[in-house]
Amino acid sequence: MSTETMNLLRIEGQMKVAGTLACVFGDMLMVVFKGPAVVGYKDSELALHGEINAKGQPEPIGWLVAKFMDFGLEQWHLGVICLIGNCMCMATYLAIQAPVLKKYPASLSVTAYSYFFGALFMVTAALFITDNSTDWSLTKSEFAVFYAGIVASALNYGLLTWCNKMLGPALVALYCPLQPAASAFLSRTFLGSPIYLGSVLGGFLIIAGL
Repeated sequence: MSTETMNLLRIEGQMKVAGTLACVFGDMLMVVFKGPAVVGYKDSELALHGEINAKGQPEPIGWLVAKFMDFGLEQWHLGVICLIGNCMCMATYLAIQAPVLKKYPASLSVTAYSYFFGALFMVTAALFITDNSTDWSLTKSEFAVFYAGIVASALNYGLLTWCNKMLGPALVALYCPLQPAASAFLSRTFLGSPIYLGSVLGGFLIIAGL
């Protein structure tokens, strides 16, 4: 899309590629390698100390997911496919947004339009995925919804759009691997979750790549 230039014959281009690979490897290391707990107690020790060890609850599947599972796919496979699709869509979103911001530099309006059409697609997809009417109702999760809408969505993507206008899509996307490292730190700070060796090594690789 000609939004970024890179010359592999120059040291700047080589360092950009090396930094990107270091960030990706660091992110993958945090996912595939856990290792011993470096800071805090292990999950089993947390239970002995009276801490609450939250575990994910299985979610009911809709008819569309059930159709895919009929082909031999498991929920884990579908999750990986969706995550890969999310990465591709986010990269495309940032790359397309950069030239749009040059012609229409109103960051908040671009973000609002993006969310409007994103909400339309999300509601349309939900009609095909959900089966029960209770999936559309809020049950004791109003705070989570407001946090997701105001902080994780409006503030997050508003700043992301502004940074994309100022720095370009490649540099903005390069900082996305910091999210797992930040999640590990915030989980330790607010939830008391342990920080494992894989998170530390992966975080060092990500910071070195940046």
